[in-house]
Amino acid sequence: MSAHLARASFLSTRISTRQASSHAHDQHAVWRTINKLGSEGKWDNINNKPKLFLFGQAKKDTYAAYGAINRSTDFFQSTPYGPYMKVIWRLALLLGTVQAGVILYEWLVPEQKRLQYKHRHHGHHGEHH
Repeated sequence: MSAHLARASFLSTRISTRQASSHAHDQHAVWRTINKLGSEGKWDNINNKPKLFLFGQAKKDTYAAYGAINRSTDFFQSTPYGPYMKVIWRLALLLGTVQAGVILYEWLVPEQKRLQYKHRHHGHHGEHH
């Protein structure tokens, strides 16, 4: 009799555990969503990111799924367009640095020193400009 009671209590705890887990948050729901988006052609399975150039509700759904699996705090890694934006940002930063260097050079170095080569005698003995 005690064996039957022990088995019955074990089954009742197992059933209650299953019922509790069915009401808990489904840990695999985001992966089911990603699989569905992949089958609809909205998810890049190779890079594990949303496909580029999505609009409307498709974009909202895929970005929500991407946000659920991506835990990166880096701005360029937290968005699907991140690597492309990083390249554009670095090119803009390079051009801005070069432009700032030119402006600083023109501001610091006097015009007589900057244009010294242009106005010096070049060795054309017989020619007058």
